[in-house]
Amino acid sequence: MKPKAVLAFCREKGIKAFDLRFVDIHGGWRHITYPISSLNEASFEEGFGHQVLLNPSETGISSHAILIPQGDASYLDPFTKQPTLVILASVQDAIMREESPIHARHVAIQATRYLQSTGIGDSLAILTGCEFRTYPNQAQPAEHLDKNSFLACGPMDRDFNFRCESTDCAAEAGVHIDRHFSNSGFSSSLVLKPSHLTKCCDDVLMLRYLIDQHAQRQGIQISQNDLWLPSQWTLERDGESIFVGNAYRGLSNAGLYAMGGILNHADTIAAVALANRTRDLAYSPLRLCASQHPLSICRVRVGSNNPSDRTIEFRGALADCNPYLVFSAVLMAMIDGIQNKMLPGPALEVPKEGLISSDAFSIGSENGRPTSRPFLMSKLMSDCDFLSRGEVFSDALIELLCQQLGNSTE
Repeated sequence: MKPKAVLAFCREKGIKAFDLRFVDIHGGWRHITYPISSLNEASFEEGFGHQVLLNPSETGISSHAILIPQGDASYLDPFTKQPTLVILASVQDAIMREESPIHARHVAIQATRYLQSTGIGDSLAILTGCEFRTYPNQAQPAEHLDKNSFLACGPMDRDFNFRCESTDCAAEAGVHIDRHFSNSGFSSSLVLKPSHLTKCCDDVLMLRYLIDQHAQRQGIQISQNDLWLPSQWTLERDGESIFVGNAYRGLSNAGLYAMGGILNHADTIAAVALANRTRDLAYSPLRLCASQHPLSICRVRVGSNNPSDRTIEFRGALADCNPYLVFSAVLMAMIDGIQNKMLPGPALEVPKEGLISSDAFSIGSENGRPTSRPFLMSKLMSDCDFLSRGEVFSDALIELLCQQLGNSTE
């Protein structure tokens, strides 16, 4: 919405305060709340000065910045007693008025601009959502979590009502849910309607917030540990998907090259995804090329019987990752794959689940070979050129991610 429309909306809804939010490097939200009387049309240009913390790892280190409200990124908060509008903000240097090179949302904006500058596509659509597991009273016994609850119905779908209520909260906030269902291991998935890169990531963070707030009020504990954030991608030019064709399972050559870009840069994407984690995963997907296997990190998805409804699915993002950074890295890998005609190669053989190491993050590793953080840091340092094109990932951001990989404990 334009500034005038935002202010009119606030008057219509009786908004008393606005919550200015920005994302830190870990993918968490930080916020400052102002009375609505402080917001006017000039605020969307002049912004609000405040101390900010973009890197929580640096305890106590903050810097002064200008937060610029983004009128096209706003939500109602259904959980505050005082009617409150959530407005996402860009983070600018207080003196130079330049965007912070490590502000993750700006990275996503730059990645979209770079896509458009290449001529490969003028827009993209991403379908993703939020996967979580609930613990109503206390942690469930491990044997309960091992049962196959995928698409379960009736008593086996223990979180059905919780997901329905969360969907209602999302609708009230202005977040559009496409579907929800019971996933494996008694986890749940809420899937968002497709949107462009930046809005997709905005919606993911807002949906996480809504689920957390709803769970707190219900006395329910939420966890995203060892869960995933699958996403389905379509690149478009002049309103038509460039991924549709006859090269492989309904994909075009451009679609195959995009998949090849992801797989060739899989270790680097893994480094971006893992940089802010301090815990290992219970299991990890394998690097599979153009495969239909459920553990593939990259595969073709068929959305309907319409031959043009083909997407590339990426399953290498952690459920609690920073989506702006990971999805921007995926997009940059796709672009590099298309530009350099990278083929994904044959699908790899999948070992039995019991043979997959549970001690390390193995995305991008052939035959399930565990990938250590030092290895991922070296890959990020040696394979970062594709990320830095178009000033998407700055040198400062890549250096910070490498530093966090080096500081993480296994």
